[in-house]
Amino acid sequence: MDLAARLRLDATALALIGHDVALIPDSALSSPTPCGSWTIAELLRHMNERHDAVAQTVLPPLDQNSDDPRDDFARIAARWLAALERTGPTVTIPPTGPLPTEWVLGVHVVDMLVHRWDLAVALHATLVVPAGLAEVLLPLARANTAPGSPLNGPGGAYHQPFPADPANTAMDSIVALLGRNPRWSPQEHRR
Repeated sequence: MDLAARLRLDATALALIGHDVALIPDSALSSPTPCGSWTIAELLRHMNERHDAVAQTVLPPLDQNSDDPRDDFARIAARWLAALERTGPTVTIPPTGPLPTEWVLGVHVVDMLVHRWDLAVALHATLVVPAGLAEVLLPLARANTAPGSPLNGPGGAYHQPFPADPANTAMDSIVALLGRNPRWSPQEHRR
């Protein structure tokens, strides 16, 4: 999959999650998510901070952000895409340094789909994934989490994968590869 195709997929994933973020009610911001020990508000701040850190390696910094991470999400996500469109074959990822842009986009698009899943299950909402999107991203998720990936294990971005289950959908398989229980629920989190 070439750079242009990865940019299109990333733009799609960001548009989908951006829609979901805009609809998060105030009352849900403190709800737990399956993403570590983060609440919804903390997950949104994390995404905004990481997107903006990368965007600032290519674009001038933003004047200011709001106190509500929902309000900043679409603007910062658009800056991320603009930066990745302009960066060329490598992009600087603070604090890691330069990485191949195609690889970064392959990781990012999968992360955005999984963070969208994080939000859906935290909100008790049904996750609607466009036809074929999870199937297209499953090979990227497998590559991102293959043995020896710097994203796995201690110090990596992902927890240990959950065991493969032939009954899993493509989306459940992606979630499991990134170390989340596809059957996670807020009630289990409270135990």
